[in-house]
This record gives sequence, C-alpha cells and structure tokens, in this order.
Amino acid sequence: MIGLTIEFGKVIVVGLALAVLASGSAAAQQRKAGPSVDGLIKSIGLTKPTFTRAPDFNLRDGGGGIASLGGNRGNLTLLNFWATWCGPCREEMPSMEQLSRSFGGQGFTILAINQRESAAQVMRYMKAHGLNFRAPLDSDGRVAASYRVYGIPVTFLIDGNGQAIGMKSGSRDWAAREVVDVFRKLISDGGVGAASGSMDLEPATLLPKGLRAKGNGILVYAQQDAQSEVIGKLERGEALVPLGKVSGAGEFWYMVKNKSGAIGWVKGAEVEDTSVRK
Repeated sequence: MIGLTIEFGKVIVVGLALAVLASGSAAAQQRKAGPSVDGLIKSIGLTKPTFTRAPDFNLRDGGGGIASLGGNRGNLTLLNFWATWCGPCREEMPSMEQLSRSFGGQGFTILAINQRESAAQVMRYMKAHGLNFRAPLDSDGRVAASYRVYGIPVTFLIDGNGQAIGMKSGSRDWAAREVVDVFRKLISDGGVGAASGSMDLEPATLLPKGLRAKGNGILVYAQQDAQSEVIGKLERGEALVPLGKVSGAGEFWYMVKNKSGAIGWVKGAEVEDTSVRK
C-alpha cells in the first residue's frame, strides 16, 4: 500500500510539472504572437460593429467606374461614410489621404462612400483637396442604411474576408503614429489583409529613433517604388520620423513622416540614423 502511495505521488508531481510547462509554453506563445486583432483595433479607439459580415454593394463613383466591397476581397478596407457639407468629415479627409498614400497597393484600400451628392460636386471637392482614394456615390442612401449609418462621419474597417472588425463614429486622425503602426501590423497579417507586391513589410524590425536626409533634393514617394508619384523633396539634414521599413529586390525603403506631418517613402540609402555621429 505504501509503495502504491509513493508511485501515485510521483504521478501527481509529474502531472503538475507537465501542466506548469504547458502553461508556460502557452504563455510564451501568446507573448510571441503579440496583441490580438481585437486588441489592436481597440487600442486606436475603434469598437466592434453590431454585425459581422459587411454588406456588399456596387456603386458608381464620380469617374463613372463601379466600386464594390467584393472587388477588394483580400485587402484590408477602410469604409468611410461622408459628405462635402460635413465639417468633421472634411477634418479627417487629409489624414485618410496620408493613410492611403502610405499603404495603397500593399493590401489596403479606402472607399469613401459619399452621401446623396452629385458626381460633379464630389469630384470637384476631391480634386480641390488632393484626395485620390475612391469615392463611390450612395445617391439614395441605400448602402448607408445597410450599414445602419445614422450620422456621419462613420468608418468601418473590413478585413480581407469581408468581415467587419472595427468601427469609429466621428472623425479620427488616421495618420497618427499609433494608427499607422496598427494598420501596418494588420496589413502585414495575412489573416486580416494580404499584402501584395514584391516587398514585404517588416513590423518586427527595430526602427531608428530618428532619420535625416543625407543630401538636398532627396525624393519622397507615395509608394516604396521609384516609379510612383513624387510627393515631396527633402533638404540636407531634414529630420524624419521612421514609421516602418520594407525590403526586397536588393534594396530597402523607410516609411517616414516629416515635420509638417506628411507621410511618404524614401530610399534607405538616402537617409541616415540620427544617432550615428558623423
């Protein structure tokens, strides 16, 4: 009987040890995985929508093309409801443009659904304010009704599978650093929005605390591509805040913000870490 008690005690000890090891392993894996999608969404002030599946739609935009949610399947989509007469809508539009320039073509799309205004009016506003994302026309408000929109602006975040994962009522600075960081993580996660192109985002890369331009006239691009639109030029020594880094095809690029808050891409070879002494 004593021998059996000893053996049974050993089993208990071994079982407890295995449970502790398993618990530690699970915790380590959770730490390695980082924040959940829900956690990331919540960290930038978005809440869970009351529905899961985002209603699809087909709307004509100001240029005569057809925009649909299904046509962006595989992309993370920022779906915004707005109008030109809406002050808070106008307030957030420039930051939406910056976000579009930062991640457009990398598995991210903005669709700004205009409410009950004419194509000419919307196109005139977009051109006057340098807005290049698509603005489908919800002429009868039917799409807004399907999303249960009762006031604007309202923004929904839709994942690559058509699931509504976040929403924000009211305006938001979509180019704020914490927002850019979260979108970079979401876009790089193939389960949320599959990135495209030959370069991959490197969200885990330790970024410099600051960067500066090595020379005069260094070009800032809308995308990490020398063939994309040039959106600015840098002066020698101009300070930049690094927001992200991508690499591929034998080179690397930094996504940066300048002192005026504009966001774009520069070649890594043309900037230097401010902590490195000359």
